[in-house]
Amino acid sequence: MERVFLEWLQSETKSRKHPNLILGVGDDAAIVDFKDGSTVISTDMLAEGVHFLSGEMPLELIGRKAMAVNLSDLAAMAARPVCAVVSLMLPKAMVLDEVKTLVGGMLKLADEFGVAIVGGDTNVWDGPLVINVAITGLLDDASPPAGGWRMNGAQAGDVILVSGDFGHSIESKHLNFTPRVALALFLRDKYYVHAATDITDSLTIDLSLIAEQSGLAMELHEASIPISDDALAKYEDNQSAALNSALYDGEDFELAIVVDPETAKRILEDQKLPCKMTSVGKMTSVDKMTQAETFILVDAQGNTRSLEPKGYEH
Repeated sequence: MERVFLEWLQSETKSRKHPNLILGVGDDAAIVDFKDGSTVISTDMLAEGVHFLSGEMPLELIGRKAMAVNLSDLAAMAARPVCAVVSLMLPKAMVLDEVKTLVGGMLKLADEFGVAIVGGDTNVWDGPLVINVAITGLLDDASPPAGGWRMNGAQAGDVILVSGDFGHSIESKHLNFTPRVALALFLRDKYYVHAATDITDSLTIDLSLIAEQSGLAMELHEASIPISDDALAKYEDNQSAALNSALYDGEDFELAIVVDPETAKRILEDQKLPCKMTSVGKMTSVDKMTQAETFILVDAQGNTRSLEPKGYEH
């Protein structure tokens, strides 16, 4: 099956011309012209039973997710997607048409975001389906901060902005979310972002990494957390459970950025913003004298409680 699949993939990718691609699928390796700017490289592995259930989910959407999670990583760095390589460990029972459907989901999303699939590897085994995508992107070194967005640049007093909403992503969002590449590139070109990440494991885990790497504390404002309609429907009148879903479920794949208060105000008022953004909290200094909590949640009455970073373990 491998030879027939590779012939099909070579035919599919040849029809998708890409300005950075010199040599794609069909040789021992690809040749890519990355032009000016620093290159960003990321990879994600998805496995049956951990990230998807192939017997219960469309193969096209599983393939789409495998590409989308990598695009989300590039968004977190403010990088323009360029190319990807795809490696598959296929169950022996999987037939060629199923593989084409799986990879077809990747190709469709790759076309949408200007990504050239330039190669990879395929093997068959007795185990479950495993997908690995490695993706590359380009930074605009002329845009501040030079070298792209990182987690460790937050400053005390900065405001935390997030895209979209959160909670109960297992309902469908983890398969059909929109990687926030367009938002990231829009923000990169107009605003100075101190720190950023994508929300994968959970809102609390990923934001806590920004605080930790920046040597700061953080507070979130309970009333401002954007809770998804799926979480609200799941927990109906139980607002506390819906909030916990938003804080801890993970796999929302939204973008979080940290900016100074004036920049936050300008972003929230920007009528050309590609998608909704919400202010959910701020960065604070760590009070070493009193051993103040480093991650707290503030309710509408001003009461505080400590938050434990926890979420989707995989």
